Amino acid sequence: MTISSQSHSITMHETQRCLVVPIQEELSQTAAVIIQQQILERVHARPLIGVVIDLAGVQIIDSALWTTFINTSRMIKVMGVPSVLTGLNPGAVASIIDLQLDCDEIETAMQLEDALTMLTRGCPNPSELAPAPEATPAEADPTTNTAIDASNDAQ
Repeated sequence: MTISSQSHSITMHETQRCLVVPIQEELSQTAAVIIQQQILERVHARPLIGVVIDLAGVQIIDSALWTTFINTSRMIKVMGVPSVLTGLNPGAVASIIDLQLDCDEIETAMQLEDALTMLTRGCPNPSELAPAPEATPAEADPTTNTAIDASNDAQ
């Protein structure tokens, strides 16, 4: 597989014992698979209570890209960790529905904060969310960052 020189830098970080993966730009299928592998390696290596894949930067979702995100969520679940997709914009949602893509087995939230609350409180529905109590500095989890470079495939 040929990899072009155009590179994507995805910075994963942990907060509240959750892995947050912000996708802030359009991705090729190859780049999405590389990110998928990195997420799975991180889930395997760290004691996490959840994963948030934030798709706020993705404007266009085709069936192949959506399948990669859905399969990533399924793989994370098989590893024993729940996940939430967040940040879907109206255009991406319309594409998912118009293309009749599978979205039954995934958890979604509008905002990153809602997704973290769902995962840290075990809340299955964002409408059930209530403000979380403030954590003292001693209770707060340290945040760690990991940068990932994913490349576009040459097309």
